[in-house]
Amino acid sequence: MSANKPIPSRLAKKQQSKLAKQTVLIILLILGLIILFLFFILPNIVKVAFNVLDGDVITTSSDTIPPQTPILNAPVEATYSGTIKLSGFGEAKSEVVLVLNGEELEKKAIADDGTFELEATLTEGDNTITTYAIDEAKNESLSSKKYNIALDTEAPKIEIESPENNAQITLRKNQITEVKGTTEPNSKVYIGNRLSFVDSEGKFSGTYSLNEGENKILVKVIDKAENTSELELTVNFAY
Repeated sequence: MSANKPIPSRLAKKQQSKLAKQTVLIILLILGLIILFLFFILPNIVKVAFNVLDGDVITTSSDTIPPQTPILNAPVEATYSGTIKLSGFGEAKSEVVLVLNGEELEKKAIADDGTFELEATLTEGDNTITTYAIDEAKNESLSSKKYNIALDTEAPKIEIESPENNAQITLRKNQITEVKGTTEPNSKVYIGNRLSFVDSEGKFSGTYSLNEGENKILVKVIDKAENTSELELTVNFAY
C-alpha cells in the first residue's frame, strides 16, 4: 500500500482557519450592530416615545384659520382733542392693528382676557378708524366696524335774533321773553340754566323769565365736540 498523503489534512486546517475568521467577523459585526442599537437607535426611539407622551411631536399641519375680528367699543362722534383712546375686544395671543384714515398705525398685543387699548392721533376734520387682528401664524382677520370721528377744535358761533342786546321790555305779559338765535347745528344751548337743543339747521329758541330792572342773560353753546362758546345779553324790564 502507498503511504497516506498529507494534503487532505492541510486542506481541513485551511478550511477550519477560514471558518474561524468568518466566525470572528460575524461576531464583530453582531457586536457592532448591538453597539449601534444601544447607543444610537435606542436613545432616539426613547426620545420619540417621550415626545409622544408629552404631546411635543412635531407635525406638518399649519394654522390657516384667521383670528376673531376685533370689536371696537364705539368711540365719540366728535372731539376737540387731537388724541383719543380706543378700547375693545379680540382674540387672546393675537395682535390688533389700528387703521386710521386708511393707514396702518399702531400694532398692539391683545391681553390674555381679550381686551386691548389703542391711541389715535386725529387730523382736523373727518377721520375714519377701523382695526384688524393678526395671530401667531400671521393669519389676518376681517376688518372691524368702521367709525367716523370728527376732530373739531373751533368754538361754535352764536348769533342772537331776539331780543336785541340792551333791549327795553315792558308790561307783565312780556316778562317771559323768548330768546332765539342760530349756532352750530346739533349742539346744546343753555339759556340761563335751562337746556335747549339746536336743530339740524342751527336754529334754537328758549324762554327766560325777566326780573324788573337790568337782566344779564347768559347763552352758552356746547357743540358735539364739546367746544364751548358763551354770549351775554343785557335786557331791561319794567312792569
